[in-house]
Parts: sequence; structure tokens; C-alpha cells
Amino acid sequence: MPADTKTKPGAQALRATNEAATWYVRLGSESATAEDRHAWSLWLASDTANRAAWDKVEQVCRQMGRVPGNIARPTLAATKVSRRAVLGSVGLLASAGAATWLGWRALPWRVWTADYHSAVGEQRNIQLADGSSMLLDTDTAVDVSFDAQARILDLRSGAIMVVTHPDPAPTPRPFIVRTRQGTATALGTRFTVKTEDGWTRVAVLEKAVRIAPAEGHDTMTLVAGQQARFNHDSIEPLQANDVATASWTTGNLVVLDMPLGQLATELGRYRRGGLGCDADIAGLLVSGSFPLRNTDQALASLTQSFPVKTTRVLGHWTRLVAR
Repeated sequence: MPADTKTKPGAQALRATNEAATWYVRLGSESATAEDRHAWSLWLASDTANRAAWDKVEQVCRQMGRVPGNIARPTLAATKVSRRAVLGSVGLLASAGAATWLGWRALPWRVWTADYHSAVGEQRNIQLADGSSMLLDTDTAVDVSFDAQARILDLRSGAIMVVTHPDPAPTPRPFIVRTRQGTATALGTRFTVKTEDGWTRVAVLEKAVRIAPAEGHDTMTLVAGQQARFNHDSIEPLQANDVATASWTTGNLVVLDMPLGQLATELGRYRRGGLGCDADIAGLLVSGSFPLRNTDQALASLTQSFPVKTTRVLGHWTRLVAR
């Protein structure tokens, strides 16, 4: 790189995060060596951005409960490191574990570079710069981009509830939630947006929201009490909100005649290790209120009130079966 070329702060942070992720996987590998740890320590000491990125990666993995057992942060030596040694250690990144990183599929890479994220089972309330707020549901990642033209939330994964606030800017800017499938533009409102395996679901709780697929020409305006799903080029027919639509925002999932299989899928989003349901009882209709911050308690309530029980598979995966 020429001496007069400067790296933009955002690009530098992204580079450091990419490198930190690679080092994290490498050090967590069974094959990690003393030489790897030494090279990592040189990299960590070479730039304050590297240390910040490493701290972020560690924090996210702890929150997600997915820290490799071999990760043990060594104490940095107090001695100074030569520039030649630092550059040599950074050069090792290309071979230090990119394949390992790609293979460790359990790691939630999409959240590492997100502006805001929540762990499995966690909900977070975020106050935004314009006075609006968003509530992150379990396992959610969101980027925030406010500029002179628009207020944009990029929902990478998970679900959010947004409560918009009148724009304090001299020229009001649209408030948009963007997903891979398209956009939801608030029309002064409170609403939820959720990603669902190639679809985006929007439910309006107050006022209205306009939805638009990314590659389609159709748009639809939803008003309070309505919801709809869309993919990249089409919108499904309108549906009415039900009792479960926004109950998660209170910390409880309230359902009325929900098929057990669907309930297991929803509760499983808040539970590490996964939750499944046998096909022969998946159609059992269930009603009740289930705490999302304690899914063990939710399952206990379920098995006490309905003819089902839980079994454990490999100590982590929980399955609902007939009692």
C-alpha cells in the first residue's frame, strides 16, 4: 500500500474483525500451536483496531454460548515487537484458518459485524438517534444507517419491533427497515419485522407500513391489525394479526390454538441446542402463555397441561413426544 494511502475507519474495522474471526477459530482448533499463539499475540499488539475486534469477537461468542474450549487468552509479553515481525504474523492470516473458519458453521458470523445483535434467548431494547426505538428479539442482528436522505435499519436476521418517532431533521426522512427480500417503510407507526427462511413478515400494531419486494413491482400498505409476508418478488395475501403476533415483546409467547409443531419452532428460537416435535403430535392445538426467558419453565408448563413429554437427544437437542 502506498505510504500516502489511508484506510477508512469502517474498512479498517471490518478488516480487523475478519482477521479476528480467523484467529479465533485457529486458536480454538485442536491443532493450534505455540507458534500460532505467538503470531496471534504479535497481530493483537500491532493495532488498537485488532484488539477492539478481538474483544468484540470474544464477547459475541460468550453471549452465544459458543466459545471453543481451547480458547485461552495468553498474557501479552511486555517487550516491544518489531514491525517486520508484526507484518510477518499478519501475513499468516491467509493460511491460519480460513478453511477452518468456513467449516465452523455454528459460529454466527453475520452478527459479528452488525451494529446491534442479541444472543439466543436474549431481547434488547435500543434507543435510536432520532428518538425512535427498536426491540431486538432472540438471535437478531441489525445495522443502523441514518444519513441526510433516510433512516434505515438493515435486519440481517431475527426479528425486531420498531416504534418510530417524528424525525427531528429539518427535512423529514423516511424510516425504512430493509431485509434481503425488500423493504418496510413506516408511515408513523409501531410494527414488527421478522425474517423467515427466505421470507420477511411484517405486522403492524399502530398506524401503517408500506412493504415492497426488492425485485417486484407490487407494493402493499398494511394498517394496524394486519400482517403479510413477502419474498424478493411477491407478496402473500393479507392476514389479521393474532394474539401471538407481538406477544414476544412482553417476554411471553401467548398462543391460542397454535399447532404444537409451530409452537416448538417458535420456542426453539429462544433455546440453545434446538427444540423439535414428533410429526404425530405436531398438529395438536395448544393454548397458553409461555415465558421466553426461561424455556425450561415453558416446556414444564407445556408437559403439565398437555399429553406430551420431553426427551433429550445427545444431551442438547430436546424433542416433544407423545406421553
